Order: sequence, then C-alpha cells, then structure tokens
Amino acid sequence: MTRARIGRALLALCGHRSGEAEGLSAQEWQELDALADQHRLRPLLHGRLTRGEITAPPADVAALWQEAHRANAITMLSQRRALLQAMEVLAGEGIGAVALKGSALAWTVWPAPAERVMRDIDLIVAAHNASGGYKALRGAGWEAPELSDAQLAEFAKAETHLPPLHSPEGVMCELHAHVWGRPPLPGSPMPASDDAHLLGHARHSEKLGMAIPAAEDMLAHLVVHAACSHLLNVGPMALVDIDLWCAKKVIDWPAYWERAKGDGFDRPSALVFALVDRWRRPGFLAGTKSPLDVDDDVLDESELLLVQDLDARKDVSAIASLSAGKLGGRFEQHPLDRAEGRTSFSQRIGQLARRTASLGRSLLSRETRRDGLATARLQKWMEG
Repeated sequence: MTRARIGRALLALCGHRSGEAEGLSAQEWQELDALADQHRLRPLLHGRLTRGEITAPPADVAALWQEAHRANAITMLSQRRALLQAMEVLAGEGIGAVALKGSALAWTVWPAPAERVMRDIDLIVAAHNASGGYKALRGAGWEAPELSDAQLAEFAKAETHLPPLHSPEGVMCELHAHVWGRPPLPGSPMPASDDAHLLGHARHSEKLGMAIPAAEDMLAHLVVHAACSHLLNVGPMALVDIDLWCAKKVIDWPAYWERAKGDGFDRPSALVFALVDRWRRPGFLAGTKSPLDVDDDVLDESELLLVQDLDARKDVSAIASLSAGKLGGRFEQHPLDRAEGRTSFSQRIGQLARRTASLGRSLLSRETRRDGLATARLQKWMEG
C-alpha cells in the first residue's frame, strides 16, 4: 500500500469516513500507526475508539493508542500547571497573556484534554511586553537563553515568538509577540495580522482559567497557522481543531469572510474548510457560507500534505522553494537557533553539508519530490 493510501486511511480515522480504513493488513496497520505517532494522533484515536466512533484496530496497535493516551493525560496535567504558573508570573508584572492553539483548545473544546497532544504551551502578549515577560519568567525559574534588552527587542519586533522557555518541570513555552509572522517560503506573502485586535477581544475562559481568543480571532489563527505559516505540514489535527472549535463557538461568518478577504486569508480559509468538510464533518463547508470554490484536484494534493513524512519537512520546504525560485535565506541559521548558541564556522559548514546531503537524498524520493512540488503549487494557489 502506498504512503498516500496509508495517509488517507489515517485522515479517514480522524473523521466521518473511518470505514475507509477497514480491511488493512497487519503490516498496513503498523505503517498507519507509525504515521499516527508522527502526527501526535494516537491519543485522539484511542478516544474515538473508546467512544465507538471507529472500529478496533489490531490489539497491539490499540494497546499503543491506549498507552499514548495515558501518557499524554499525565503530560497535560504538567502543561496546564505550567500554563497557569506562567500566567500568574506575567500577571504579577502587569502583563496580560492569552492562550493560543492547543493551550486554548485542549481544555475548552476537545472531548478530553488527554486526546490533544501539545509539544509546548503557547501564550501571546503585546509586543512591547514580550521582553519583560521573557525576563519575568526567567526570573521565576524558567530556563531560557540569557539575552540582552536589545536582542529581546529585536526578537519581539521580527519574530513570531521569543526563544523557548522551559518551566522548572521541563514544560516548554513559546511566548509570542505576534499571532503569526514570516512566511515559510522566502519571498512569499503572509496575511495581514492584527495582534492588538486579538489581545483586545480575548475573553476569560472558565474552563481553562485564563483568556483565550474570541471565536473569529481563534479561527483565523488556526487557519493561517495551518495553511499559510506551515503549508499544511501540521497534520490532520488541524482539521480536528477547527471542527471542534466551530462546533462549540458561534462564528459570525459574514464578518469572518469580510476580514479574511481584506487581510488575505480567504483562499486559505476556503481550502482548509473544504478539507474539514471532506474528511472531518460533511456539511461543514456549507455552514461556513464560503464564497469561494476549491477544485477537487487542489484538495487531492493538499490533503496528502497533511499526512506527509514529518522527518522530510525541511527538504519538502526546500524543494518547494527551489520550484518557486524562492530559495533565498533557506540555508541560513534561524535566529531562534542562534539564540541557543552561535555555531562556529566549521560547525555551520558541517550543518550545511548535512542539509545539502539530506536534500539530495530527498530529491531521489518520489514521494518527497511530490510533496515539495505540491507545496509550491499550494502556495501559488493561495496567492491567487
């Protein structure tokens, strides 16, 4: 079975087409489980299995899903504690913070927090408070690179978030100064963002115990994060997040589409909503009152980007950049990496040599080349 078929079977298990995953061989189930693990979906699949939403996989696969769910339940307790601790530290400095992405979703709209895996916790503060918030958390025992005021100010101005901080228990936190930032392909446009609007319209969530974005602001963030910032390499979880958010929140669709058109994320929205409709919940697209149509061939290519091999993401992006003629800056060391410690010239040469070798191997992979070229076409389609 091809990786495309395995990927589509995984998408099917995440939504209303789960019957399409039936009939897999034991080996195919192993391949599907490995892809589910890459995309942090095992706990979700365990939850769906226990609710009777999908049929049981082989016992060994089901056991892996159950263990992942149990382990993530423990992890989520630490992450929620760290989230609230960070909020308290920032509040003590007079800095308001709003939870983003999984930090705002897991405890508010998901069936159970243990089903939503998070690599880190995400908070956004006003850009002029980002440096002070970073220093306040470091002063409270959170580990992070020690940076000068000038360096912190530059991060708050140019980057989406500051270097990661780690709580005393080891939970990673990304302190955002902006809701989204630079494009994934050099030279490509990004939708206009309004950080002040998101912060000003956020409201306290009793379920979470801190502020989360308003309904349309959060939806815009989820769409732009998945489609524009990451060109769909975030996985099927993005579709689940959007479906669950919209099922629990009242969205002012005319206002959403007016803003999406004005700020430049109407085509990404139409694409993502069509994918939610195709794989997660039939009728979703009609409910959004989308003014744009998305051709089936665009959806066919885009859905495979949701289930791409995450180990090849950098090479997929590089291939897309080469295809689009936008390679500039692709091999530069990222500012966040430099913040962790500057590499010597010889070390950087070694890193570039390894990246070049990896790209060379990926160019020989039919599936990685396909994903790279599809990513370039996706970017071009979103630009209109």
